[in-house]
Amino acid sequence: MKLSYFKHVLVKNFLALSTLQVINLVLPFITLPYLTRVLGVSNYGVVVMVYSIMQFLSVICDYGFNLSATKDISLFRNNISKVNTIFSSVLIIKSGLLTISLLILVILTTYVPAIAANKMAYLMGFGIVIGQTLTPVWLFQGMENMKYITLVNLVSKSLFTILIFVFIKSPENFIFIPLLYSVGFIIAGVLSLVFAYKEFGVSFYFPKSINVIEQFKNSTQYFYSRASVAIYTSSNNFVVGIILGEFYAGIFGVAEKLFTAMTVIYSPLSDAIYPYMVQKKDLKLFKKIFFTTITFNLLVSLITLFFATEIVCFVFGEGYEESALLLKYFCILALIIVPATFIGYPLLGAFGFEKYANYSVVIASLVHLIILICISSFLSIYSMVLLLIFTQIIVLSIRFIGVNKFLKQKEFINKKQLEV
Repeated sequence: MKLSYFKHVLVKNFLALSTLQVINLVLPFITLPYLTRVLGVSNYGVVVMVYSIMQFLSVICDYGFNLSATKDISLFRNNISKVNTIFSSVLIIKSGLLTISLLILVILTTYVPAIAANKMAYLMGFGIVIGQTLTPVWLFQGMENMKYITLVNLVSKSLFTILIFVFIKSPENFIFIPLLYSVGFIIAGVLSLVFAYKEFGVSFYFPKSINVIEQFKNSTQYFYSRASVAIYTSSNNFVVGIILGEFYAGIFGVAEKLFTAMTVIYSPLSDAIYPYMVQKKDLKLFKKIFFTTITFNLLVSLITLFFATEIVCFVFGEGYEESALLLKYFCILALIIVPATFIGYPLLGAFGFEKYANYSVVIASLVHLIILICISSFLSIYSMVLLLIFTQIIVLSIRFIGVNKFLKQKEFINKKQLEV
């Protein structure tokens, strides 16, 4: 009965997280065909670059708490005093990191010409970082109650969608899109804090410095992991824009958006499984989910591969034909990234093998950076996605080594238990 309850909670949280991801994907896709046609490729490329760097700065502010704090909240959810300490410590750290992120942005908009040319767009987009910093997704995930985060995002993203059609009428209006993004994210952040207070009874206070330091230290390894991932995920459009210009940032951004649509369901499923696996260690359920998602991902990737040109032309219109060929490369990437995601934290992290999940992306990001520097003088959008494929192969390979270690340890423990 108790196990059935946990599975029921798992399904509820997966549905909530899936709905959240669908909201984050579908509502922007309502505006994307409109924006790509109104703005043109180059102006849309600027918007893509702004959002890309804001996502990177958000990773700094998150500092891995979506993993470390989720795990801590999951373990101490019935101890409100402990939850308040975790909640308050994380928010204090995030506030400091938010200040550092703003300083980084000011430096970039002052000294990097490609960014300085659209300085106001980047500064108006910083509200995205503020909103994501305020939103305690880790608290709701740890409590395994995601319905309020889903509701908040539905309201804020719907507002953003309406504002796009109201205010964006010409190519020159592209500068206001980051501001509209910011409004949506900040509203979501404030409302989620209100729901956190009302639903869980959490309250902010200034904890002892030792508690803050403990949370910071505990999350550092997760930050290295998330920052490493951001180097070869969130920063792609930005790198393409800096090296090749806003036009190719737009072309790359369109293909990447469709790739995100292909893989949108897997991130919430992985996030929903993680706190459940931390508590229940249900390897049989994990295997069922893993092989089902691999099969489904293969099917979606093959369909997208064969109809890439038709999909791009239908959704984004003329001028983005080059994105269709790029999308075919992304289909190959999808076949690698999905298994790599699922054997990361839902499996290795839950069973105490976090180092393989973390080190895989740290090593891969270092290799990615070295190769990117070497090929920067002749970089193309195609060589960029080929580099991403190679990077993900490294991640998958290292994580498979971790899985092999885990299985050997499990076999050893089972033998010992049989001997006893």
